[in-house]
Order: sequence, then structure tokens, then C-alpha cells
Amino acid sequence: MEILAFIPPILIGIAIVVMVFPEFSLKGAGAVFTVCLGSGIGLGLTSATIFLWLAWFGRPDAAYHVFEVGSAILLTIVAFYRFQNIKSGSQNELTPDGPAHDVPIKWLKKLVIILLLISAGSFGLKTFIEDPHGTVDTRIVWNYRARWMFRGGDQWQHAFYTPVASKGELIDDQGHAPDYPLLITGSVYRGWQIIGSDHVAIPIMIAGIFTFGTYLVLYASLALLRNRNQGYLAVLLMLVSTQFLHLGTDQYGDVPLAFFILSTIALLALKDRFPVISMQTIVLAGFTASCAAWTKNEGLVFFVLVILVRFIGQIGKNDWSNLIKEFYYFLLGTLPVMGTLIYFKLNFAPRNDLVNIYNLKNSVVHLLDLDRYIIVISEILKKVYFFNDKIVILMAAYFLFSGLDRSGKVKKHLLSHVLLLLLMLCGYTFAYVITTYDLRWQIDSSLRRLFIQLWPAWVFVFFYSVRGPEQPAEEDRVGMFKYF
Repeated sequence: MEILAFIPPILIGIAIVVMVFPEFSLKGAGAVFTVCLGSGIGLGLTSATIFLWLAWFGRPDAAYHVFEVGSAILLTIVAFYRFQNIKSGSQNELTPDGPAHDVPIKWLKKLVIILLLISAGSFGLKTFIEDPHGTVDTRIVWNYRARWMFRGGDQWQHAFYTPVASKGELIDDQGHAPDYPLLITGSVYRGWQIIGSDHVAIPIMIAGIFTFGTYLVLYASLALLRNRNQGYLAVLLMLVSTQFLHLGTDQYGDVPLAFFILSTIALLALKDRFPVISMQTIVLAGFTASCAAWTKNEGLVFFVLVILVRFIGQIGKNDWSNLIKEFYYFLLGTLPVMGTLIYFKLNFAPRNDLVNIYNLKNSVVHLLDLDRYIIVISEILKKVYFFNDKIVILMAAYFLFSGLDRSGKVKKHLLSHVLLLLLMLCGYTFAYVITTYDLRWQIDSSLRRLFIQLWPAWVFVFFYSVRGPEQPAEEDRVGMFKYF
């Protein structure tokens, strides 16, 4: 029963991707990319629509379900027509300067599949048997608010209520991040509303979709941009770095955020590499970037930085008309979800517990305290080195063995991806510096999770930029997607 609740959003998301990318969306690695990316996009969109329905029309009833299912059916029909039209035409294959000839290493593929199955089993045991309600933050933030929306009746807005003292101090246990956006909360509430009970299976399945969707988006995007072996190696590194899976089983919001950050950067890489589909890719990148903002406040920082790096930072370097056109398509993709986020922030969200007018004086004092910068930067560097049993050493060894990919098509656009992720680290640094909570407690309680938000994207950039086990094929083949 619970699985049926996920069919409409997944169909909606897949249909959107197919409509944008009919050339390759149902072929090999492209199909994996479409299903996983579409699942995340569908959950992001339906979490926004059910919140708007609740805010405007009241408790979702049969009319909402008819609207959602009808939308899924209509979009699926349009996507099928688009795919068939492209398939029957002469534009069913793209011919860029293509990835290297791709002969998959069979033992590597089998190893990745075995580890994925073991990880899936571990995920199921941890979530359904050992700790079905997730960790403390899951219970008092995401599911707490979803349960208020589900059980609260006319008082559902109390999900966002946070009592404060006269001087602005938070005085309840649910005070942390009271203005968190609603992608996860809305998705959990939507699932509970459809099945009619607040069963633990709904948040667990959402966590599973984003956890394993991240692995598969990583594989598929690298398979499209480089080759399948590079994708296998990237997923293998992700599976070896078990902290990502552990955080997924905890049902934290950091894993869905990591999914959308990775998806956005992968889409921007596809846009850079294959100009013939650049405008379609920009639309989807806008969608995933807005979903990141709709997931956590850190995602809003990421959204702003994408605009700063990819558009404002390109002023003077690219043709003005093309840059404006790209920005227009990016904003077009952001409208459904970002519009919902703005509406939520203006009408429902309380003030942020870290950045607000009551804390402004202390934040300015902290901003000028050099010692706090030293503490934060040293802790970040320490975390980089010790993260997941010093896995950075393994990456450094692989880099020394393989070296950078020297082809211009990779190197040309690599800097913008690295800069975007480094600026995110800078944003985390300033957030720690200005916090009014105890600095050591704040770092110890959250730094690992912030690293997880960026970890899949760093793995993607690493394997996108280094040389891999690329073997020549027996025969020359033309086109992008015949490798799958």
C-alpha cells in the first residue's frame, strides 16, 4: 500500500525528464539517470503542491488525489508522445565530442552490484527493524512537523510554531531550524495523507529513494559524461565511504540535499559538455537547485551560489544574449518550487534560530573574532583528513596513479564546479563563525552532516576530472548513447 503512494510523483518526475531529454532519457545509463532524477524531482514537486493545497484549500481530499493522478497520467502521455516523435525522427542520437570508447570491466560492475545489494539489505535492517523512527533530529524536526500537519486538523500550522522568550531565545525542544523548508516534511505528510496513517514506512522509503538515488545518479551522470567504468568506480568509493549510507538510514535531510546538489552539478556538467541540449539541461538544473533550497536552508545558500558562479560570474566572459537566455531558462525551471518556498518563508516560517535580528549584535562580534575563524577552519581541515577513515588518502593515491584527464572538454568547465563547492564550504565556515550556540557543540553536532551534503558532488567532480580505466572498443561507434 505504501509503495502505491510513490507512483504518481515518480511518474510525474520521470515524465518531466523525458519531455526535456527525449533523445536519451530511456536508453541505458540515460534511463537510470531519468528514473532516479525524476523520482527526486517528482517528490520535490508533489511536496510543494500538497503544501499549497493544504494552505489554500484545506485538508487534501479526493479532489487532490484526482488532480495528482490526473497530472501524472497527462504528463506521461505527453512524455510518451515526445519520446516517440523523437524516436521516429532523425534526431534520436546526439553526436558531441563524445566520451571515450567504453568497454565495461565486468568484475567491477559485479562488485558494485553486490555492494549495492548488501547496502540495501543493511539499509532495510537498520530502518525497518533497529531504528524505524530515525534519529533525534528526524523525530523532532522532519517527522514532528509532518505529524502535526497530518494530525493537527485546523491547527496544522502549529507544525511551524516555536515559542520564544522576550529576548528572542528559543525555549522549546523543537527550536532548532524552525524555518526549515518542507520538501521532506511535505513528502512524508503527503504519503501519510494518501495511506491514511502515519506509518514509519513512508519516511523510510523517502530516505531510501534519495540515498540509493544518489548512488545511481552519480553512476549514470559519469557514464554519460565519461564512461561506465568511471561511474562504477565513483559508486564504489561512495559505498566504501559508509557514512553516507549511515546518514541515509538515520533519515536526515542532509542526504536528500546531497542528492539535489549532486544532480544540479551533474546537469550543469551535461550542459557544458553537450551544448546541443544546454537549454533543456538548464531548465532541469533550475528545478533541482530550487529543490535543494526547498530541502534545507543550506540548499538556499547553494541556490544563490549557483546563480553567482554560473551566471553573474560569467558576465563579460560569454555572449550577453546567450547568458541572459540561459538565466531565463534556469529561472523558468525554478518557478514551481522556488515560488512555493518564498510563499512558505513569507507566510508560515518563523525566524531562523541562527540568523535573526535578535542575534545580530553577537553575530557581528563573532564575525570580527579571528580566533573563531582559526577554530572553524582547523576543524574543517581536520574533518577533511579524518573523514570516513581518511578516505581522502585513498583518493589522493588514485589521483597520483591516474592523473588528470587532459582533454579540454573536461578541463574547460571543471573550475566552475570546484569553485561552487569551495564557496559552499566558505558558507559553512561563516555560519559556524557567527553562530550564537556554543561553537564546539555546533561543530561536533553538525560538521559531519555538512560534509555529507557535499560528498557525492565532490566524488562526481573527482571522477569527472581524473583519468580512468578507459579501454578501446573493438570497433568505432558514433554518437553519445550507443554505449549503454
